[in-house]
Amino acid sequence: MLSKDKKLEKGVTRMAYKKEITFLIKVMNGGGAERVISILSRALAGKGYAVTLILTHQKMKDAYLKDMDDRVHVLSLEDQTESLSKLSFGANMRMLYARVLGKASKLFRDKELELSLINKYYARNYTKIMWLKDYFKRHDSSTVIAFLYDTIFLTLLSIRPSNKLIISERGDPQQSMGSKTTMAFLRRAFPKADHIVFQSPDVQRWYLDNMQIEGQVIFNPVKSNLPERFVGERKRRIVNFCRISTQKNLELLITAFNRLQKDYPQYELFIYGNAVGNGAEGYLEHIKTCIEETGCMNQIHLLSGKSNIHEEIRDYAMFVSSSDFEGMSNSMLESMATGLPTICTDCPAGGARAVIRDHENGILVPVRDAERMYLAMKELIENPALAEKLSENGSNIRNVLSVENIIEKWMEIIND
Repeated sequence: MLSKDKKLEKGVTRMAYKKEITFLIKVMNGGGAERVISILSRALAGKGYAVTLILTHQKMKDAYLKDMDDRVHVLSLEDQTESLSKLSFGANMRMLYARVLGKASKLFRDKELELSLINKYYARNYTKIMWLKDYFKRHDSSTVIAFLYDTIFLTLLSIRPSNKLIISERGDPQQSMGSKTTMAFLRRAFPKADHIVFQSPDVQRWYLDNMQIEGQVIFNPVKSNLPERFVGERKRRIVNFCRISTQKNLELLITAFNRLQKDYPQYELFIYGNAVGNGAEGYLEHIKTCIEETGCMNQIHLLSGKSNIHEEIRDYAMFVSSSDFEGMSNSMLESMATGLPTICTDCPAGGARAVIRDHENGILVPVRDAERMYLAMKELIENPALAEKLSENGSNIRNVLSVENIIEKWMEIIND
């Protein structure tokens, strides 16, 4: 199995590069964190870095890799360890298991951490840990960038002291913490990284106040191939494009639009997105039912995600996000950069608040407030001058958060 991996990496490891960088993430499904990794890995590969992406919980055949640069070497732990998982748990494996479990107990010794939980984690993931330990042994100078909790845990239990480690949690910590055990683990684990990256000042403050963990803020980059801002009469269409999940609270948007269309029946709502993740298909069916219950089936369109979504919507009237919580919404950033007047809920973990100046380059509305969302949409329809102002000012974010500007911030910590 390991010799197979070496063959896979042959073209990567023997070439002359500035530095080797290994990204780790749970899955690639086209979500926010995955899109950021696609942009960062492409930019770093373009600057002469040897970039590898390791998917820790997904097979290659199931991964969404359409946006990945061909220069980025992608591996799947699920694929690489499949043959090992079928082997018997023999004496050598038991010895390694005991040794690594002892390391985990030492690394994360804490009265709040139950050894039995660590034990169960190893029982589920020992082949992945074995493979990663071998990988880092052969790539002991690679800078490692791990996104999201599950991946961070695997990385910390496998990495070598010679590897520089950068970790980044991409969502709202109050939603993703889950348990006291998770908090105890993170309190012990995060300080072991060389650098910690947060998406917004609100998340940075939360970790400092609640877990005494310091880090730095790097915003998401805005992709460079977006269309230019549309100038002219816009279509009477309101849009949201997102991953279909309960977090997005699309019921709120549908409710607010249902009221708006009674005042402005010529307007339509377009929701683009795919159902990805646990419970997503059920939520999609729920949203279809919500649309039927409004009686606005001809005005509300629920469509699959499109690869050319930005070209499709650049002349729409506005973008509206109804999320209950977000890290830093890429849809919001891309809509602003494309020049769509943008309305967002002022949701945790402060991503919208970090970039939107209310009524200057966008509009913030309270979370789960259909009335305020309705009024904000109505205001943009009735005040074209305001809509044009938000469009022009919002589009400036494509320069502030350009890939070049954001990659420079990442390179500072990579080369530190």
